[in-house]
Amino acid sequence: MLGLELTPGEVGLLVAVVSLFFGQLFYLFWMYVWPWRKRHAVSDAASNDFLPVSLIVYAEDSAEQLRAHLPLFLQQDYPQFEVIVVSDGLSEPCREVLSRLKAEYPTLYYTYIPPGARYISKKKLALTLGIKAARYNRLAFTEADCEPFNLNWLKAMMSVYNEHTQLVTGFCAYPYTQGFQDQFIAFDNLKYGLQYLSAGLWKHFYGGTNKNLSYTKELFFQHKGFYNQFYLKSGEDNLFINEAANRENARVSYEPDSILKRDRILRLKEWTDGRIMRQSAQSLYTCRFYRFFKWEDICFGLFLGADIGLFVSGIRGQWQLALLASLLWMLYVGVKGYLFVRISKWLQQKISLWMFPFFDFLHPFYSLYIEMVSRFKKRENYVFVIEK
Repeated sequence: MLGLELTPGEVGLLVAVVSLFFGQLFYLFWMYVWPWRKRHAVSDAASNDFLPVSLIVYAEDSAEQLRAHLPLFLQQDYPQFEVIVVSDGLSEPCREVLSRLKAEYPTLYYTYIPPGARYISKKKLALTLGIKAARYNRLAFTEADCEPFNLNWLKAMMSVYNEHTQLVTGFCAYPYTQGFQDQFIAFDNLKYGLQYLSAGLWKHFYGGTNKNLSYTKELFFQHKGFYNQFYLKSGEDNLFINEAANRENARVSYEPDSILKRDRILRLKEWTDGRIMRQSAQSLYTCRFYRFFKWEDICFGLFLGADIGLFVSGIRGQWQLALLASLLWMLYVGVKGYLFVRISKWLQQKISLWMFPFFDFLHPFYSLYIEMVSRFKKRENYVFVIEK
């Protein structure tokens, strides 16, 4: 800085802080804001080719979830579709709910996985049964703990299809802000969603969620379904997307009408276990673009450490350095927080601007914890149903 006599260490810290600051801005403006910047382009590309659809709903034998959410799927404003519920077990309350809904909605069909199914993923088996039973080529997938915000969800998801499209990844929101846990889960869900949506817009399809996903029956059987991953606990979404999606046949959908919302999670451990399971399977991905976002956490840690070092060095000597370190940090947090809050509203979530700095600071450490657990705990706990 002009007029200051800086030591070599201070010069190094200054260069590192400024360089890493612009590195963080790169991730923000070229990745996380990309869905926001491209939102109108996605809307303008919507088609009106509403071919018949088979909606497959995976349930875990929960009568309450089916009673609360299934009618909203059965009432979708769509020309021709069927709903197939595949339940992991079928208790008497669950059977009663489905029987009553079947009498009211003839397009509803249901089946279940018997309790004796072992050594393979029950969820993949359930989805496979649903896909084989589907009458239509276009398939949509969700789960019983989700529901649409309105009756245009199916139409919004299918509008993304064109003559080349065989797979569409969507977004599932977590719109709860009752306390610290809900706000943190919402932040983590938003950040992960922005990562795979941005990657999809850049034509690097590596992730998604089976809570809001669509692909064709033809594509499923072209890739032999889940044949190569029946022994895995997860992967019915990400691993299949990795295997089947490419630059020509896959697209993303995140218009407000195309977004689903999931039920509130009662324990953070439930969310964390799901994240660890997903992380544990990443070594099997064919698309390695997810590593790009791992470098973001490293870049953030280096930026934080260098900024603190510059601030401390400035307090001990050149106060201008401490001022610069503070300004850069506040600018980073302010710009990123403002943009994340705006994007979250588009994706039907609620992120607190006041809590954002804390969550943004905490999240890399949370990601590090998930990384460490997925690497050093027995993989059988999170990945394998049985050794292949």
